[in-house]
Amino acid sequence: MIVIRHSYVSIHSKRRAAGSFKAAKTMAIGSALSHVKYIQHRPGRDRDKGGREVFSHDDDHANMKFIKDAIRGYKSNGVVIHKLTLAPEINPADPKAFTREVMHQLEAEKGMDLKWCAVVHKNTEHHHIHVVVLPKDEGGSSVRFTKHDYDLMKEFGDRYLDRTHTFEFREARRVRAEKQRLERQEKYEREKQERIFKGEELPWLHKKIVREQLEPYETWAKKQKLEKSQEKEAQSFEYKEKRYSENDNKEQLTSLQKQLRENSDKAQRLPKENYQQLRQWLEVNDRKQFSGELTRQLSSAKNFTVRQDKSVTSPAGNRVVSPMQQELMRNPIIGLFLTEASIAAEIVRSIPLTEQRDRFKESQEDLEKIKRDREAKQNKRKRPEEKAKDEETIQKVEQTIDDNKKFQENTRQERQKQKDKRDKNIDYMG
Repeated sequence: MIVIRHSYVSIHSKRRAAGSFKAAKTMAIGSALSHVKYIQHRPGRDRDKGGREVFSHDDDHANMKFIKDAIRGYKSNGVVIHKLTLAPEINPADPKAFTREVMHQLEAEKGMDLKWCAVVHKNTEHHHIHVVVLPKDEGGSSVRFTKHDYDLMKEFGDRYLDRTHTFEFREARRVRAEKQRLERQEKYEREKQERIFKGEELPWLHKKIVREQLEPYETWAKKQKLEKSQEKEAQSFEYKEKRYSENDNKEQLTSLQKQLRENSDKAQRLPKENYQQLRQWLEVNDRKQFSGELTRQLSSAKNFTVRQDKSVTSPAGNRVVSPMQQELMRNPIIGLFLTEASIAAEIVRSIPLTEQRDRFKESQEDLEKIKRDREAKQNKRKRPEEKAKDEETIQKVEQTIDDNKKFQENTRQERQKQKDKRDKNIDYMG
């Protein structure tokens, strides 16, 4: 993926600060010249003695003079220069070829012959290219950049990287997708904890059971049938020479959904209405699965409670039930109240009150992740002193990992000794 940033220097943007048109024009030209100077002479280890190398569409050692002359001789009242920044996800071996291909294909799409020059900055981990584009092309037409142009430049840049750095580009794309997935998961968990804290969600009650209580499946199904009768649509479609319909089971539909999600070939994608049908079919199956779930769970808990009560009140349970208590239990209202109370007690007892997290395991995983990240950074370093510093950090992390393992093993052995001692005491007392 390539990140595109675009801005421009215009007389109109300086008008409010300057007051008059002449002052605004002077400020805009000065700002444009400052930007040109900045990208060529910005302080940093990547700057040569005479400034960074400037290149254009056909010259590896271009002179920035023609850009500066064009800025100083600007006579219109609009945009003075366009400022583009191309930041590829991985560093291309030839940033000049990368920039030229992106700009050349953009010119072909726009039907323009742009006048531009560029400078490569290597002062960050990901190298980036600053491109200065003049407001008029070779034919005198005004140059504008839209969101569509940004998307095109991203597509052109990705094509180049996929063609010239296939493995690195696809690995970076995989890492980015995994990072985004983890961020979405963390966001979901954070929002869920907030809902639980506010009392909007119960941690032990499935949200689909709550949905079933708010709108039972029978009521929901009637609405769906009414909508289907009003919308006449095909009840099946074909994908990879196999036909799917609303009568298929949930496993088949879920498998199809997974295939479509993992498919990256645009030619094999389904029409939009088929995706909507698939979502509806999955929703119907999901609603069927949880239809009456709360009733079944209450019935199961009630049966369990009744069986438990019978075992306790039986002669084998060594408990005698008084005639008055039996008479009270025969009362349907009191019996129902006590049964519901026992169900509530069972639900409360099912909530775990102890923390189930394995702190040692989490700490170990965090340290392993730190070690992998540091090793990855070390492989990208060029300076020996930085590599040595990374190696020292890695050794410290490895030592900490070993110490944690020893501490965990000692703790486990100590707990085992205590357990054996308790078991020995119980056997002695027996």
